[in-house]
Amino acid sequence: MDRNWAINEFVAYLNFSPYLQTAGTLDTKTVAIISFALCGFANFGSIGVVVGAFSAVAPHRAPEIAQLGLRALAAATLSNLMSATIAGFFIGLV
Repeated sequence: MDRNWAINEFVAYLNFSPYLQTAGTLDTKTVAIISFALCGFANFGSIGVVVGAFSAVAPHRAPEIAQLGLRALAAATLSNLMSATIAGFFIGLV
């Protein structure tokens, strides 16, 4: 998750792929949970894009939008982790 925050999800997936290449290293449920956790856009680059886009739409509210950037990052991270948790729950039922 730290590489997902700092860089982006593509680099995190590249670092995760060697674990998928070695058979039997990770459980199917573990792979699904990690995949869901990594597939969101909870990183600093995405927050910059969102802040820039909304600031262009409403330039008079740009300082207010910029203040919400870290909160949006936290909300996006929690959303990704909740999706991973739900996926793990349903895969555990099978």
